[in-house]
Amino acid sequence: MMFNIGVYDLDARTAAIKSGTPLAGNHSALFASVPKPTIQTGIIAMTVAVLNAFNQRAKAP
Repeated sequence: MMFNIGVYDLDARTAAIKSGTPLAGNHSALFASVPKPTIQTGIIAMTVAVLNAFNQRAKAP
């Protein structure tokens, strides 16, 4: 299973869109995610997915 979540700073993403310059991908030395919200979102989303797979009551906080 491949799980994709947003990882970029909103201002950096907006600037990249305006300039037409792509953001660095996750295999680039220039890749810079925003750690705390990325990890929190990933944990919540994966927990809900796993609970759902086991037919538990899955609710995001």
